[in-house]
Amino acid sequence: MNKKDFKDYNTEVMLQILKKSEVELQKAESENDSEKIKFINEEVIPKYEKLYLALAELDIRDKSEEEIKTFRETVDKIAESNRLTEEFIKKCISVREELKGKSGAEVTKRMFEYAVKDLKKKKRILLERMDVLLKEEAQLEADLKECIQYDAEMEISGKIVGVREKKRDLKEILDANDKEIEKIQNHINTKWRYEIFGTVSRDELKKAAEGE
Repeated sequence: MNKKDFKDYNTEVMLQILKKSEVELQKAESENDSEKIKFINEEVIPKYEKLYLALAELDIRDKSEEEIKTFRETVDKIAESNRLTEEFIKKCISVREELKGKSGAEVTKRMFEYAVKDLKKKKRILLERMDVLLKEEAQLEADLKECIQYDAEMEISGKIVGVREKKRDLKEILDANDKEIEKIQNHINTKWRYEIFGTVSRDELKKAAEGE
C-alpha cells in the first residue's frame, strides 16, 4: 500500500465511524435517549474526531515501514471493532473519488457556509438594534438626572426598566446566535461533518433531505 492509499484508507475508516455515530445520534435524539446522546456527544464523536484530525495532519514521509505497519494494524482493529471490512472501506474510497466535485460533501459544506453567512448578517442587525437600545438607555439616564418632578422621574425610571429588559432579551438572542455560528464554523473547520457525505451523490442527498 503506497502512502496515499495508506492515508486514504485510515481517513475513510474514521469518516465511516463518524458517519455511523451521526446516524446513531439522530436516532437517539428522535427517541429522547438522553443517556445515549450524552455518550455519543462526549465519548464517541470527540474520540474519532481527534483521530480523524490527527490523520489529516499526519506526515508519514519520515515514518519507518514498521511504524506505518503498526499504525495500520491499529486502524484495522478500530475498523474491525466497528464492523467495517477492508472491502467496504476500499469501496467507499472508490466511490468518494468517483463523486469528487459532485457529492453530498460539497453541497453540505456550502450549506454550512451559507448558514454562517446568514447568521453573521443576523448578528449585524441584532447589534444595530442593541446600539439603538444603548443610546435610548443613555438618554433616559441623562433625562433622569435632570428630572425634578416625582411623577416624571417614575415615568422615566419605568422606561429605563423596559429598555433594560429589551437589552437582556436581545443579548440572549445574540448569545444563541453566536453559539450557532461557533458550532457551524467548527463543522466547517473540522471537515468531517460534511466529508461524511462524500460517498453520496448530490441527488441522493437531496432525495434523503426531502424524505423520498
